[in-house]
Amino acid sequence: MHEQVIPFLKSPVCTQAEYAINAGHTLKTVRCQVDRGHLPTIKIGRYRMINLIQLAIRCLESESPKPKQQ
Repeated sequence: MHEQVIPFLKSPVCTQAEYAINAGHTLKTVRCQVDRGHLPTIKIGRYRMINLIQLAIRCLESESPKPKQQ
């Protein structure tokens, strides 16, 4: 059985600049990823924020359990 891991996040969203710093990317790279739909976003007021909850869910779903070797 595969256990579900829930990551701890200080906030469910962050700015594109904060995400760029934390991920080790340039702001231009992050903006291109947002424009192409590679990073999930949510609009709050006039700001487009990175949706960290949706990103974590995508990451957890993409991890396939590895078969145990005997």
